Amino acid sequence: MSYDKPRMMDALTLVMPYYDNPTMLSEQQRQWMKYPEEMRQKLHVVIVDDCSPRWPARERVLEPEILGLASFSLYRTLVDVRWNWLFCRNLGVSVATTNWVLMTDIDHVMPGKTFAAILETKLSPGMAYRLSRVDAPLGTAYKPHPNTWMMTRALFDKIGGYDERFSGFYGTDGEFRRRVQDRADGIIMLPHTMVRYPREVIADASTTTYGRKEPQDRSNVKRIVLERAEIPMWETKRLTFPYERLV
Repeated sequence: MSYDKPRMMDALTLVMPYYDNPTMLSEQQRQWMKYPEEMRQKLHVVIVDDCSPRWPARERVLEPEILGLASFSLYRTLVDVRWNWLFCRNLGVSVATTNWVLMTDIDHVMPGKTFAAILETKLSPGMAYRLSRVDAPLGTAYKPHPNTWMMTRALFDKIGGYDERFSGFYGTDGEFRRRVQDRADGIIMLPHTMVRYPREVIADASTTTYGRKEPQDRSNVKRIVLERAEIPMWETKRLTFPYERLV
């Protein structure tokens, strides 16, 4: 248990995987540039391109000086593994330079008012935080995203990050959530909202080239969970794929 007093953060790293989402990436950048300058100087962004075969992120990212963020970096995995967002998030957190990180999917935008509210919220280093969610374009309330997490890098390491033994299979976010419940001091749902962009609004907002919840996913996830449970004090496997930094 952490006994550090809650305090407001001074900077945040936003970590997002990318997989053939060029229009959605452009929308993300458009939203960041709408932030006031003093807020942009508190935001660091790490994008990890999950080996996009058709529209690499490098062709769509603006130059860092145009974005005006505290920092912007782009990485790319060198092997195309189905649903390898686990590695992308692990890499993003590992290269982050701020204490706090916000991990989400490319189709979830953090509005300026949400970032402003986060900066004014006292946060406990031992707690994991989730955010409320609305749908674009009307801002209709939607169930909270199960895979948007804000926490310190120290807590992420304590949890073990994402286990890349599950890379290649869909439906593994629950495994990470169970470890958050076990190892964090608690989970707090914040009222601040993320905005989800459905494919009806931006066609490439989410991945469509991979099948979801296929039979082999469920069976392989169960198999890996059982195998790992037999290892006393098991550790997750992280950063097991080759990658390069582009920006």
